Amino acid sequence: MLSLFLGGGGVAYGLRNLAIQFCALIILAVHPDQVLRFVREAPTALRALVFASVALPLVQLVPLPPLIWQNLPGREPISATLNLVGTGAQDWFPASVDPARTLVAFCGTLAPATIIILGSLLAQEQKLSLVRAALWASLAAFALGAVQLASANNVGLLYAERTSPNTFYATFTNRNSTALLFVMATALLAALPRPRNVIWSWGVGAVALLFALSVVLTQSRTGMALLLLVAVLWLMRLAYSHLSRRNGSDAPKVRTLVIALAGVALLGGALGASFVSGGRVADSVKRFSTGAADRPEIWEDGAYTVGQYWPVGSGMGTFDEVFQLHESLEYVSSRKAGRAHSDWLEIAIEGGLGSLLLAAGWLIWSLVSAIPRRASANVWPPLAAGTGVACIALQSAFDYPLRNQTLLCFAALLIVMLVREKKALP
Repeated sequence: MLSLFLGGGGVAYGLRNLAIQFCALIILAVHPDQVLRFVREAPTALRALVFASVALPLVQLVPLPPLIWQNLPGREPISATLNLVGTGAQDWFPASVDPARTLVAFCGTLAPATIIILGSLLAQEQKLSLVRAALWASLAAFALGAVQLASANNVGLLYAERTSPNTFYATFTNRNSTALLFVMATALLAALPRPRNVIWSWGVGAVALLFALSVVLTQSRTGMALLLLVAVLWLMRLAYSHLSRRNGSDAPKVRTLVIALAGVALLGGALGASFVSGGRVADSVKRFSTGAADRPEIWEDGAYTVGQYWPVGSGMGTFDEVFQLHESLEYVSSRKAGRAHSDWLEIAIEGGLGSLLLAAGWLIWSLVSAIPRRASANVWPPLAAGTGVACIALQSAFDYPLRNQTLLCFAALLIVMLVREKKALP
């Protein structure tokens, strides 16, 4: 809840991020036994990935002798500048070109690492309790976003940023981040066990439709595209549920299916009416016909910047500093890029080969962990979590979803859901 309502603003809201990180440190401090248990019992690959992710920015902060740092790729301007002013050229400096930014990047790993360390070894039912808490928090964020949108974003905004009156923001400054949150929340709904009470089944379906509606209202093209992937997960879950009812002792509950289809039809009708009448849904769909603005130019200059610091990288969190040095003059405008609008490209600039291998390691581990196993009693939590990780990876090609604490913490929750529960020894 804390990360959802404080961490959606990115690096520009350092004090809010600091509050989340400070709470994470306190939680770790009061649970040293759980930390030691993670070190001893967690899957080896997961331990390696967590420790490597935390250690990467710290390694970039280790001071190096001048003979080494001056010969790292992309450090010539720093060395030339220090020689020009006649001071500091022979001092020891870290690999990061901006240690303060890299220190901030390290602090950003504390909250997600805490969630993984304390949550990965929980029992399955306890993990599902974490999911339920995250979904209730997402529902609260949806309610806040509804208030904002009803007031044309004049009431209830958490961040003083440039906004559009017809866009659903909830607890973020970036529409794409908002969309991804509700895409992941919709996927996590599919991880919950089938409710025994029919009323709860209807409630879960209604919440899923509300989350899907919120994605459309963000007008995020990547969010709406990723929603199709989550829809496939839901169709699989519903088909499995229907077949299991037919093959079990219970007769298929046709009434529930009819009500679910009626709800989908009602939502579709409302979206269609809004589209035909030129409402907010029409604005969302219209964005697919627009271009990618200046992103192709940023990607082109970003690819060039990767080569300037390859394979070491410029230091985690330093994109904004180094990109300005290598931006093409024909692409310079009154607006500053700020981000590479591709997390894959940005981590290649900041962390070089090491960060790309680390990201690939997380993806491979997530894919392997999400594959259903015959011995598993419930395949839907890992499948839903794997779908969420896939959505993050896909949106990372066009945006920067993991540059705020909220989505980092949600990503950590997905990782927790992917950890298989160890069987007790007989």
